[in-house]
Amino acid sequence: MTYEAGVERPGVHGRLACAGTTRGTARTRRLGDVLRRRREELGLSLEDVAARLDISAYTYGTWERNPAPAWSGETLRALVVALEMDEQQGGRLHRLATDRDTPGDWSTPVRPSGPVPPSTPARRPVPSRPSGPAHPPVPVRPPVAAPSTAPADPADPETQAYLRDYAVLMDAMPLPSLLFDRHWDVAHANPAFDALFRGIGPHPTAMPQQNFLRFALFHPDAPAVLAEHETGWCLPLMAQLASALESQDDDRSLQAIRDDIAQDPIMDAAYTWGLPHWVRLVGAAAIHHDGAVRRVNHPDPRWGRTDCRIVDETPRTLQDKGFTRMTLVLRESGAAVVPGSRRGKSHLRAVSGG
Repeated sequence: MTYEAGVERPGVHGRLACAGTTRGTARTRRLGDVLRRRREELGLSLEDVAARLDISAYTYGTWERNPAPAWSGETLRALVVALEMDEQQGGRLHRLATDRDTPGDWSTPVRPSGPVPPSTPARRPVPSRPSGPAHPPVPVRPPVAAPSTAPADPADPETQAYLRDYAVLMDAMPLPSLLFDRHWDVAHANPAFDALFRGIGPHPTAMPQQNFLRFALFHPDAPAVLAEHETGWCLPLMAQLASALESQDDDRSLQAIRDDIAQDPIMDAAYTWGLPHWVRLVGAAAIHHDGAVRRVNHPDPRWGRTDCRIVDETPRTLQDKGFTRMTLVLRESGAAVVPGSRRGKSHLRAVSGG
């Protein structure tokens, strides 16, 4: 999964594709994501939703996989009612379906229009509750916890002064440490972080010191440093992106990353179909970056291929300003320990008993 938007590459049918030419396709893919995620939040099957809409499960399944480019208002209203959406969710559905805003009046159920295959199963009553046990939504956190007030303007002089002083603190740390905003745009990376990624080749938009999420997903050299790249890094980061888009659907920077994923068939399949299955398999704890243990390939032979624990070191002041600090605590290996060296007081008393 190493393609980047804006670079020509073979399309699905062998033709060249370019960023910006599939905006409508990316929007409809997001629309399908919204329908599927909402259905799963309610613990409903395809058959359950189809019964509420009075159509076949086959027809509704095609709606999730390949949403219609121009649904009627009646169809959208019926979907909102069937999926128990509130005004905000209904408005979001309409924006994705029509690419424009509309008043959020979704109070009256209307049977949707559209073809129903001849093999339509017998209709059944609308269930008052899901027929099976409900599956609660997975509690995935976005990279930054939403503060109680709007994030401070990074251009504010007081914010700039705080970030400069905080950069001095980060630079004094011997472990790779990164400061980024809610779009994963990097505000500061310390020398140890630069050393970890010093072998990375140039890229117009996905350098690790520019946007770490774009780097992990799109830079062709990312797997050389981020070991076990797809399962250890890409899937957790895409899960955080999906969660952030649930609450920040109007964020153009995050939407642009989702659109770029949609332009690559393999990455889009992983995001749309593989990601929900992976989340159910590993659980929510494996998604959050804080505390996760992942593998890296350090270019310094003293470290080499080693594990690192990701530690979220974001104080309240940074959270309120819309930033997150992430540090990679490299684990010592036999090659990384200098012979005859002694551990200092960082060796925990609770462990050593000393």
